[in-house]
Amino acid sequence: MVAFDDVTDLVSAQRMAAWGDVARRIAHEIKNPLTPIQLSAERIRRKFASKLSEDDSESLDSYVDVIVRQTGDLRRIVDEFSKFARMPEPDCREEDLTRLVRDAVILQENGQPGVRIVADLPDAPLMMDVDATMIGQALTNLIKNAGEAIETLYEKGAPSGHVREIRVKMAQDADGAEIRISDNGIGLPEDRARLFEPYVTTRSKGTGLGLPIVKKIIEEHGGTLVLTDAEIFGGSTHCGAMAVIRLPIVARGARVRK
Repeated sequence: MVAFDDVTDLVSAQRMAAWGDVARRIAHEIKNPLTPIQLSAERIRRKFASKLSEDDSESLDSYVDVIVRQTGDLRRIVDEFSKFARMPEPDCREEDLTRLVRDAVILQENGQPGVRIVADLPDAPLMMDVDATMIGQALTNLIKNAGEAIETLYEKGAPSGHVREIRVKMAQDADGAEIRISDNGIGLPEDRARLFEPYVTTRSKGTGLGLPIVKKIIEEHGGTLVLTDAEIFGGSTHCGAMAVIRLPIVARGARVRK
């Protein structure tokens, strides 16, 4: 007799827990000195700028700006660490999921004016027991990622006639709701399974925490998040990426935190 046991989920959970501990330590060790560093740089500028020549004063301003900008970037990264390490428990209330998706689309339409976002949403409200803030964060992150995937394609050379386009579709069935966010961007890497691991990113400026946070949010709501290839559209000649969210209908108070 030969027995096979699939421990993929167990290994993934153990890895996420370990990364959560790393994130907590990093956030604590890095965040503490950031404010003193920034304040010290700004005090140096105020104290010495007026005592230097014009050229030296401009150089000092340039150096201080670099320090302030870099501390700001570090603070943003640390905030991402903190979000991943200390994800709050969802405060679930009855919300209109259709409105939450529509709001996320409108937000990104304004934030990505060069990208056409096509939304196929139900006309009627879809009331579900969710945390509106967390679900809004997850949707915004995924649509933003879709736009960044399109920009990455253009940086590497988009095909002729290509149109920047994101498609957001939501449908309801007896078990819950399904939200599909598709783009015609660069597409998924070969080792796509690792995209949900913390600190794994395909972008030079990415922290690698966006997708793990989104996945954690969806799973806290009893749902699933899958990344797959999108259909070809928008004048593209290759497959972009598609995020598929499944959210179940859960009775109030019935959700159990994992």
